[in-house]
Amino acid sequence: MIALYYMYNLVYQVLSLGFLFFANTYLNNLFIPDSLRWKDGVLREDLTGLALAQLIVLIIEGGLLILIMFYVNRWFLLNVPEKVDDARRIAMRTSGIQSAITAIFIAFVIYVSFK
Repeated sequence: MIALYYMYNLVYQVLSLGFLFFANTYLNNLFIPDSLRWKDGVLREDLTGLALAQLIVLIIEGGLLILIMFYVNRWFLLNVPEKVDDARRIAMRTSGIQSAITAIFIAFVIYVSFK
């Protein structure tokens, strides 16, 4: 059963990074006002405000995904047939690793966006 824990966490990580990339590219514009991109019908020269708004939305989405996965992991570890000692600690460690991977991904997206 623990192998299943590792597998669905790996699948989650790949899918969540794909979702974050897709959301940052296509969906986040629904939450960000057009006034950060356009001024008087012309594209702004300085898009720093738009990039910061996209970054904030991306960080919030990543945090929510990690929080949801923490609760899923904790629930799974508490309900497996072979009881796992200190399920909360293991779920926290897994969430920490997922947070680091997600932070590296977000840093990469920021680097590419501002380059």
